[in-house]
Amino acid sequence: MGGSLSALFRGSVQNTLPVVWTGIPQVTPKVAKEYGCGVIVDVREPREIQEVHVVGSVAMPMSEMNKNADDKSAAWITKFGLKPEDGTSEKTPIFVTCKAGMRAQMMAELLASCDKTHVANIAGGMMEWEKTMPADTVKKG
Repeated sequence: MGGSLSALFRGSVQNTLPVVWTGIPQVTPKVAKEYGCGVIVDVREPREIQEVHVVGSVAMPMSEMNKNADDKSAAWITKFGLKPEDGTSEKTPIFVTCKAGMRAQMMAELLASCDKTHVANIAGGMMEWEKTMPADTVKKG
């Protein structure tokens, strides 16, 4: 995809939606998928993820966020696979999704508060992903 990561997170890449009041960029599913160096984090609960999820996404259920909400050290994030030895760092693009976008927004804000500097919410969540992306990008059941 054309454009730099810094441009994406400044909201100046085509298909990037307006930044909401929190400062977390909102991106389309297409933008999230085209940034192959990024990680897609799914914050839905395990039963939801079993029904349908983005191929290659990392499960980070919101219930786990709630259990660890006071841990600003970000150490708990590593148990979900977002760790330096896996090629992620504070600058690795993280695209967060849920069913429609609200839980993803909350998780994106938490990740940003834990020094993850390149975090975006996939606008419309899995509902939008399923409507706009090729079928081979999702796994069902």
